[in-house]
Amino acid sequence: MPISQKAIQKILGLGEELVLLSVEDMARNLTVTFYPQDGQKISEPVKIFGSRLKTTLTELGVKVVPYDKCLMEIPFKYILWRYFKAVLNEIKTLLDKISGKSDDKHHMTLGIISKIKMTKKVKPGIRIIALGEGQTGNLPIDNILSFTKNPIITILDMPEGISSDSSFKEHFDTAARLFTHHMTNIVIGVGEMEWILYSMNASHPIYPLNENLEKNILYSLIPKLSAPIRPPLLSEFIVRRSAVDLNDADHEIYVKDLVNSGPLLEKTGLFPKGKTIKEFDFRNEFYEWVGRVHIDHRNGMSFGFLARQLPVKLPALMSFQEVKNKYKNLDLQDKDYFLDESGEIIIKINTSIGVYYLQVPEVWVLTERSGSNKTKIIPQKDIIKIGLVRGKMILVTPKGYKIPSYYKPSFDTKVILAHAAGNAIFGAVLKKLNPSSTFVSTLETSGIAISHWHGYINPKYVPRGWHVYGENEPPVSCSSPQSAIYAFQGKERAFFESFENGEEYLGDIHIEPQHGSNINFRTLSELGDFLNSNNEISALGNKYLHQYKLLN
Repeated sequence: MPISQKAIQKILGLGEELVLLSVEDMARNLTVTFYPQDGQKISEPVKIFGSRLKTTLTELGVKVVPYDKCLMEIPFKYILWRYFKAVLNEIKTLLDKISGKSDDKHHMTLGIISKIKMTKKVKPGIRIIALGEGQTGNLPIDNILSFTKNPIITILDMPEGISSDSSFKEHFDTAARLFTHHMTNIVIGVGEMEWILYSMNASHPIYPLNENLEKNILYSLIPKLSAPIRPPLLSEFIVRRSAVDLNDADHEIYVKDLVNSGPLLEKTGLFPKGKTIKEFDFRNEFYEWVGRVHIDHRNGMSFGFLARQLPVKLPALMSFQEVKNKYKNLDLQDKDYFLDESGEIIIKINTSIGVYYLQVPEVWVLTERSGSNKTKIIPQKDIIKIGLVRGKMILVTPKGYKIPSYYKPSFDTKVILAHAAGNAIFGAVLKKLNPSSTFVSTLETSGIAISHWHGYINPKYVPRGWHVYGENEPPVSCSSPQSAIYAFQGKERAFFESFENGEEYLGDIHIEPQHGSNINFRTLSELGDFLNSNNEISALGNKYLHQYKLLN
């Protein structure tokens, strides 16, 4: 039996409530409403698609609620608190100006609060679908309390110049412009024969307008509504400031790999320059403030990630009898994990040669902060050390560096740590089953490189010893708990299948449909050499995605 979802969530620190993993469960737990069409410019194709979407969502089990039934009064204390904070921020800004200090955080001001509608708002948890060009001051964003708790979907005409032949950059620039102008999480563009789905995952699937609408809504739109992008907050971490020396013997070699691999990886074209928040064209100051808050005051968004998992001392597996003798007061029946007295997580592993237990090892990773230029990093400014210890995320900053407000962990943090934890756990199992494994010796002596980009590897060039998984999982957002669970579960399946088939396990390629690929490699520099060895190995966008027999 595989490791239970409950145990995986405990290992990865994803809470006690079970995360929805199937698209059917996601649909049944969604509530949506359609925004009133008051003065919007709506074309006939958009109206027809909106009507078909409403019918389809209802047939899929989604709860579709009239807009006026979704509203609630704004608590007076909320209004009072907003004005109080705005006044404090105005005073702080004045004092900073007098003292010569600078603050890169975009604070709520009286000017911003004057643009907030103090009328009824949509209740948290309800997704809002809007059709056509809305009016400034009366967009769905003006009628919610949280961009995160009320994801917005806007249905528009197909953007001009966009087709299945458009480049990744053309799609991303178009999507970014539409997200900013309409203040929306998802854009659906409707053409004469096709419709496109833009999400903040930088994905751009295109579907036929009159074929498989229900299937495409279920397997593409529903996961994005159920698991929207929500960047990790610093409050979710145990933060250790100025506590890692990037130049010491434990970190220097891995920092060098992050830095020296930059030119090689830039040459691949898979890590293009991202966008700063200043490049986005917001309609007014309030919308810009909302956008900044939604990405947790980051200074922008960049593509992919580069990471170095540090070496792991792999724990020895324990037999049932050893565990029973060591933990005498525990009932081990029907449990595949438990916590010992010190809070360490002990999990049960079923293998073809018996049942074993192991203590989940702590894992540590060097990676870049969100928004940094992935191929031109400045270590002291751009590198973050993150860890997963006893199900808790830890963030450590470099010595001697004062953290600005935009210094944030990657959107993909949960996926990075899921890969690192999976490598350590299944590496420990492999050490028992095959002590001479190259993967084991690599992980214990020099760690593993983990990387992500918004594209896919041509199946013809998957290197021998690397195992592919994830192609049939729902296309959820990169920051969602589902993405971390799929990463861990897929790695578990790939690992045991390779062992049972007598195949060497050197690493894996985790496909995230409508998002990109994660790969575990020996070093980032070797990954750069591999990707540059043939210009048909990988490309940004969906060029090779269809070859993996995806559900969409």
